[in-house]
Amino acid sequence: MSHYEYKAIPAPHDGEATYSAQTPEARLAEALTVRLNAMAADGWTYLRSDAFHLHGAKGKQDVLIFRRETDYGIFHGDRPDYGKFDPEEATGT
Repeated sequence: MSHYEYKAIPAPHDGEATYSAQTPEARLAEALTVRLNAMAADGWTYLRSDAFHLHGAKGKQDVLIFRRETDYGIFHGDRPDYGKFDPEEATGT
């Protein structure tokens, strides 16, 4: 059975002008391309993007979500809770 780990990173809002990317659309596309290729180089596969409301802030934050296959079994003896969500840890209670 396949096991996956997931990673979310902030999506770029704008990019830097390059010789080939002069318009705002092209700069954004270039910034996305750089992030996607950097994550792919580390074995991550792009899944989707989502937008989340930030508590106490206006607007939304877009994030890019990636996953890669992993074998949690190698950690079972050392870290039996690896990859499990602990709601108390997440809320700080």
